[in-house]
Amino acid sequence: MATARRERYRKQTREEAKAVALAQLAESGTAGISVNAIAKAMGMTGPALYRYFASRDELLTELITDTYRDLAETLAQAVADAAPADRFRAMARALRDWAKRQPDRYLLIYGTPVPGYHAPPETAEIAAGMMRTIVDACSAVGGADGATVRGATAGPEQQPLTELEAELARHLEGVRSWVPGEEPGGELKGRALRTWTRLHGVISLDVQGQFTGMGFDPSVLFEAEIDALVRGG
Repeated sequence: MATARRERYRKQTREEAKAVALAQLAESGTAGISVNAIAKAMGMTGPALYRYFASRDELLTELITDTYRDLAETLAQAVADAAPADRFRAMARALRDWAKRQPDRYLLIYGTPVPGYHAPPETAEIAAGMMRTIVDACSAVGGADGATVRGATAGPEQQPLTELEAELARHLEGVRSWVPGEEPGGELKGRALRTWTRLHGVISLDVQGQFTGMGFDPSVLFEAEIDALVRGG
């Protein structure tokens, strides 16, 4: 019984520390995360908190892993709740909505890397799972040959690959797999990779306020990018 109480207290303390760390992240970025400052905010000493997190990097790893897992679950749920023809748009919109709700956590995993920090293999595995979700969403609007699924609401047929797109597809056939599960062909991997980079490009600029003062609604730009990706543009 005493062991169970200690374990509950340990879990509660770790969760409280992570919540304080997220507040620090929102205020000062990753550079502002300090174990000693977290301990002070919790009414503890630094050495006492180090019994729960061996180092700042261990705490940072918890925050990053939790963030990756939360985003992965959000995308997977969005795809699962959508009709097959709507999965791509549902995935893309869920990604932006998640980032807009919690920009600090988004930039924690997709912003400037933390100097000297090396993420553990677990984060790479979760990120690979998200890429699987993106691949599956891409395949829902296009077959293996790039043609739009019959009856889908995606729009006109995918355009034939350009020479450079075909070159990218051939290149991706020969690289190590970063998509778990059934291995997609090079063309589908290329579409998923370009989807990932283009969506994150708009989202990253948006959450960092780079569109401020330009006089347009970034959500309209994002929807246009989704539409272009669906059409293969």
